[in-house]
Amino acid sequence: MSEITYKIFHERTAENIKVEIQKLHDLLIIDNKKNLYRVDTNDRKSVETILTDNILDFKALHMSDKQLRTRSEWHSFLTVKKHLNFNECLLILLGINPTLSSLIEPSLYKTKLNEVGGLKENYLSLIFFQRVENHLLRERFRSNKINTDEFIKWAMDYKYLREIKI
Repeated sequence: MSEITYKIFHERTAENIKVEIQKLHDLLIIDNKKNLYRVDTNDRKSVETILTDNILDFKALHMSDKQLRTRSEWHSFLTVKKHLNFNECLLILLGINPTLSSLIEPSLYKTKLNEVGGLKENYLSLIFFQRVENHLLRERFRSNKINTDEFIKWAMDYKYLREIKI
């Protein structure tokens, strides 16, 4: 019997989100040094946590143990869990370790365009809110509890995930 594994469909999705989060990190460091804004140290720590091998990287020649663990955790969310929350699904689509879903605003799935002002204090959540993956996910799944099988089917239809039989 063949085993099913999942991969992010476009590796550039993970590469792009890494660039966006790296830019946010650089901005937070600069702002902190210049005291331009009152940067919450939790924001900076959250961003640094994501950037420390918690984004899928398929181009690395030598994978760290952390990267291997990230890949394993990312995949196990798809294969072990029966239900996922909205933030876990969003991070899976973006190629980020879904165990970090608590770093994002918990009610992100309910946030409407005219309510985005509440996210301006949380730069990381604002980045995730602005992603097209967030908006497509919100259109399809309107709750915080998402059936994993339905999510996988939807993500494969939209070319966010691909299934590999080995």
